[in-house]
Amino acid sequence: MKQFSRRKFLKGSGLVTLAGLGGMQLGFGGLNAYAATNTKDLLVYVFLNGGMDGLHMVPPRSGPDYTEYSTVLRPNLHINNSESLPLNGSSLFGLHPSATAMANLFNQNKMAIIHATGLSEPNRSHFVATALMELGLQGQISSIGTGWLSRYFSSSLNSPADALIPTLVPSYNSPDAVLGDPAALVMGSPNQFSLDRGFWGWGDEMQMVLGELNQNPDTLEKVASNQALSASAIVQGIDWDGYVPGNSAVYPGGSFGDQLRTTAQLYKENVGLGVAYIPYGGWDTHTNQGTGTTGIFANLTLGLSEGLNALYQDLSATHGNSFTIIVQSEFGRRAYQNGANSTDHGYGNPMFVIGDSVNGGFHGQFPGLLPNQLLVGQDLNATVDYRDVVSEVLLKRLHNRFLGHIFSGYTNYTELGVIAGTGLSPVFDFDYNTLFKSGFE
Repeated sequence: MKQFSRRKFLKGSGLVTLAGLGGMQLGFGGLNAYAATNTKDLLVYVFLNGGMDGLHMVPPRSGPDYTEYSTVLRPNLHINNSESLPLNGSSLFGLHPSATAMANLFNQNKMAIIHATGLSEPNRSHFVATALMELGLQGQISSIGTGWLSRYFSSSLNSPADALIPTLVPSYNSPDAVLGDPAALVMGSPNQFSLDRGFWGWGDEMQMVLGELNQNPDTLEKVASNQALSASAIVQGIDWDGYVPGNSAVYPGGSFGDQLRTTAQLYKENVGLGVAYIPYGGWDTHTNQGTGTTGIFANLTLGLSEGLNALYQDLSATHGNSFTIIVQSEFGRRAYQNGANSTDHGYGNPMFVIGDSVNGGFHGQFPGLLPNQLLVGQDLNATVDYRDVVSEVLLKRLHNRFLGHIFSGYTNYTELGVIAGTGLSPVFDFDYNTLFKSGFE
């Protein structure tokens, strides 16, 4: 299958609108001074759809917050301090008892927990809050036309222009984060990602004909078709069933484990994978949330914990210090239990960052659980803009400084120290149209 060059396509087509080109990498001369020579990480972005209960995942263990949490806010739902998993360097917080593998990563300084992150203002709609985060917006949804990951790639100066599969979404649904990116591969199952799935079995012939029709892409549709055909040929040539994870890592059963395993295997195939966006749903625990090791939350947490640890161990065997994992949800849950001994939609929530470059431990400021510390007496407040966490990874590990382009309207980055080392200086205001006219590399 003939591989297309996104840079050559940009030169020949005259299509220079960022929103129209989505994830195609831009290599224009006016940005040479900003180029980084460092090798960037693979970013694995795990999104916990449904609103993960951060107070259940990272419960208080002592002090006035634990007293308020266990006796007033959640008398029938709290995680006892004798059950929560202890974390190095903290007597105030632990981890859910089903998160043993995550606790081990934390205690080995491979995981950071960032307190009380969120949007700039609360939005308790799953659809709206998720869309805002995936589009990289705040306040209200606008017709921006691209997701934040698409804009990350469109402004990346060290992503390979001819990467075969730069972005992977191992799911049957395409998130808004990759909206407008014709190079993003959305693939629910690698063993089913082929044209030879119908009654007639015309896979090879169809692939050959479609490849010839799209071998010189001159429209966005043909670029997307060419990329899909190229990706299909690559995927079909990989022995997915014979994969042996590094470090004897064992992925959990189920779709989440399969998604992580697929990501690790594809990354090791050297196809230019730069970002994997992995959704993991089911966290909307209005009922049957459970405590300790029983209930919906415990089951989800066990899968999350075992899956993240397996991915870390697998990639560390061959690609140590070359990947970063971010874990986030659209919002947290209410600080107090509901009538079903579960929780409703809330606001502030922890994020998790995993990798060898991480400064392990707690970051950010926990706002407290006393009545005067809660948002309108109901929710854990948010004290950290979630974009600060993501941006630190972008600046220090992915070497992209154009934060104002990636996150529309973002102008105030605050470094939290989650990632070791010094990052690039952020750029918030940039005239891309002028730079397009200056010519391509």
